[in-house]
Amino acid sequence: MADSRHQLAFLDGLRGYASLWVLVGHAMFMTGYKIEIIAQPDMAVELFIIISGFLMTYHYQAREVREPWMEPDTWKIFWIRRFFRIAPLYYVCLALALYFGPELWQSRLDAATVLSGGVEEQARYASRYLDQSLTNILLHVSFLFGMTWTHNFQTPLPDWSIGLEMQYYAIFPFLMILALKLGRIAGMALLVGVMAVVGAWLDRNGFVIGAYSILAMKFHLFAAGMLIAMTLRADGKWKWLLVVGAVAVIFVPLGGGRSALHRAIKIAIVLGFVALLYKDRLPALLKWPTEVLDRFLSNAPARFIGDVSYGVYLLHLIVMLPVCGWLAIQFPETAPIPRFFASLALTVPITYGVAYLCYRFIEQPGISLGRKIASRYQKATPPKGIPSENPA
Repeated sequence: MADSRHQLAFLDGLRGYASLWVLVGHAMFMTGYKIEIIAQPDMAVELFIIISGFLMTYHYQAREVREPWMEPDTWKIFWIRRFFRIAPLYYVCLALALYFGPELWQSRLDAATVLSGGVEEQARYASRYLDQSLTNILLHVSFLFGMTWTHNFQTPLPDWSIGLEMQYYAIFPFLMILALKLGRIAGMALLVGVMAVVGAWLDRNGFVIGAYSILAMKFHLFAAGMLIAMTLRADGKWKWLLVVGAVAVIFVPLGGGRSALHRAIKIAIVLGFVALLYKDRLPALLKWPTEVLDRFLSNAPARFIGDVSYGVYLLHLIVMLPVCGWLAIQFPETAPIPRFFASLALTVPITYGVAYLCYRFIEQPGISLGRKIASRYQKATPPKGIPSENPA
């Protein structure tokens, strides 16, 4: 299995530019200036989901010898690492968002005064900013909010996807055991099928409200990333069957973005991901542009925005809402285009600066603490007799 860090360096850029896409998309929403695809940041979140499915599977496979999939200690190690990667910064941002919710709500109302829908259209979002109830706090602190249709969109943060991720992490070790027992293709086909049936039932019966934060609605995108990672453990026709599977799951009709254009973009993301992963094996016609793209996604700026991508994703609305509200009140006659660029000029440096500080002083210490706690469950020597993965 190829496990060179350089081989995956492009993921820094993918994460970084996806978070920037979310920021820019929300700026378009808040200023009234729109470019069709860029103004839909949910597509960037779907890229995050595919990356997450890939990375979880990639690292789980890479650590299989010293962290066997069937061992409960392996599951504990995985959950501890993921909790301390996600929770520290999330809890800080959650506290800020809940405490300053009323002020952020006023900023959103101010920003809406220059939008075509006006202030009246914003009324349906009020509880997202004003709900400081103990129920809302406990559901978010426990990460259970994503499994509800009442509180999954109930803070000023774009955290519905965080709840979704935590559901995925909760069952991920068992997904890998199923792949071990049934084989990659059979196991993933069963999982995608079951999740699609559950998601369709939830959707049909009115349990999907506010955001697509219930795992069944987006599991097929996690599965696309998982299938791409599994190609690294497969040979010959099995490798390409897994690639075909990663494309096929995009056609599951759940979780938004179901138009032909959205589906084509997601297929392009999957195929581009595979091309970057196997760039050295591409024919000459495709190899050069793929290598150029890889360098663009792997350079120093890309590494920086990749490092701070989680902070940018969580923090940007806390910064952007006051900025857009202030611009709307101070310059009500300004056209959408200059207002959009002014919002970026103010939001981007503040958000990235604060995100960098959070990365240095919250995220990195949290990751280190998680590794330290997880190390208590790690065996000193690799166990013997580890069962090998079933063939696809």
